[in-house]
Amino acid sequence: MTNGEKLRELIQACGLTQEEARALVNIGQARPIAKSSWQAYLSATTSKRWRNCPESVLQYARDRLSKHKK
Repeated sequence: MTNGEKLRELIQACGLTQEEARALVNIGQARPIAKSSWQAYLSATTSKRWRNCPESVLQYARDRLSKHKK
């Protein structure tokens, strides 16, 4: 399972949209994640848009989103 797939599952488990999750993850960040990067992390691995989600982004998202349940 890729980090993007893990991130997608985390977002779904929280009941958030991808954009709501990105907004929560970006709170307080010196370098917020751009919408295009976020979408690339969540894309299917077969997509030309796909980019591997860094472990640091996945871990930070887990920390931020685990505190949020919709």
